[in-house]
Amino acid sequence: MLENIELERAQDIILNHVRVLPGESLPLLQALDRVVAEDIIAEHDMPPFAQAAMDGYAVAEGDGGVYQVIEHLRPGEMSAVSLSSGQAAGVVTGGPLPEGVVAVVPQEAVELKGEYITYNKLIESGSNIKPPGENFLKGDLLVRKGACFSPGMAGVLASYGINEVTVYKKPRVAILSLGTDIVSYRETPMPGQMRNSNGMHLAGMVMQEQCEVIGVEVAGADSTAQIGERFEKLLECSDILITIGGAAHGVSDQAFPLIKQSRADMLFWGVQIKPGSHSGAATFGEKLVISLPGNPAACVVSFHLLVVPVLRALQHMKPHQARLSAVCADVFSKKGGPRRFLLATAACDHSGWNVIILPGQKSSMTKAFLRDCNALIDLPVGHPPVKKGAEVSVILLKQEYL
Repeated sequence: MLENIELERAQDIILNHVRVLPGESLPLLQALDRVVAEDIIAEHDMPPFAQAAMDGYAVAEGDGGVYQVIEHLRPGEMSAVSLSSGQAAGVVTGGPLPEGVVAVVPQEAVELKGEYITYNKLIESGSNIKPPGENFLKGDLLVRKGACFSPGMAGVLASYGINEVTVYKKPRVAILSLGTDIVSYRETPMPGQMRNSNGMHLAGMVMQEQCEVIGVEVAGADSTAQIGERFEKLLECSDILITIGGAAHGVSDQAFPLIKQSRADMLFWGVQIKPGSHSGAATFGEKLVISLPGNPAACVVSFHLLVVPVLRALQHMKPHQARLSAVCADVFSKKGGPRRFLLATAACDHSGWNVIILPGQKSSMTKAFLRDCNALIDLPVGHPPVKKGAEVSVILLKQEYL
C-alpha cells in the first residue's frame, strides 16, 4: 500500500479503477442534465418540406406585379396543386408551400382585390422561404455522446418524435460517518457528541453531481462487527462508498481497520495536502471506497479533489475540474508547509478572473459553507503569504465552468 502520496498520483490511481456505468433510457425531461450515452443522428431533413417564414402569399414567377390567388392554405394544410406563372397562394407562418413557389411576400405589402393581389416590389427568389433541411439535414449529428442533455436538445429531439434518450446511469453513492461521538442530525446529541453534519453536506454535493445518494448512515457506538456488516451492505447497493472521519491512525480511528477487515484492496493512505491529508482509498471488486477526514473543511476539500473526479468519470464526463489563474482580492498570512487548498469564491468580470478567500479556513470550521464556495485556491508546497492582488492558481468546482 502506498502512503502519503502526491495528490495527482492519488487521483490517477483512483481514476484507473473507475469503470464507466452502463446507459439507461429515460423520457426527455427526466434526462435533463444527465450525460448522453450515444450519438443521436437526424433521420430526415428538418424541416422536412419547404415552409413559409411569415404570413403572406406564396408567388410563382410572373411577368408583372399582379398574381391570381388560387387557394388559401390553412396551418398544416398541404397544397394539392402546383403554382403556374402569375399565380399565388395564401400561406401562414410555418405552413407548407405548394410546388412552383419562388418567394413568399408579406400580406401587409400586397393589395388584395377579389382573387388577385398586387405586389409592385422586386421579387427576390427564395425570400421568406424556409427550405427543407434549413435546421438539420438527414444524417447530421444532433446530440453527441458525452454531452450534458439540455432543454434545447430536448426540444430538437421532440421535433423528430424522439421521446426517450439513453444516458449514463447515475452513480449510487453511500456515505458512512464513523466515530462513537457522531449521531444522526435528527437526534439531540449528548454532551461530547456531534450531529452528522458532514454526511448531509456531502450528500448534497453528491446530488449536485447528478448522482444518487442511497444512504447517509452513522456508525456511532456500534460494535466493530456491526459496523463491518453495515459497511458491506452499503457497498453491495452502491457504486462508491464514502467514509467520513476516523481516517488517521489514532487508537480510536476506525476507517483504516474497517477497510482492512472488509477484505478490500488498499490503494493508498495519506495525501500530501492540507487540509485533507488523512484520506485514503481502496477497491472492493469493481467498487471504490474513499475515506475522508472528519474535520468539515478537510472533508469538503478532499471530497472535491478525490471523490468528484470519480463521480464524473463514472458518467463518462471529463473528471478534473477546470483550472485557471485569478487575482486574489484579499490576503492569507500563513506561509510554508505542505500544499494547501483554500476555500474561495471565484468570479469573472471585465478585468478577468478574481477570487476571494472565504472566512474560516481552519479544518474544523464551517463558516465558508454559507457562502458561494465555488473554488479552491491551490497554494504550492512552501508557499509564501498570499498578498492582495497576487495571482493564484484556482480550481473551479462547478460543472458549468467545465
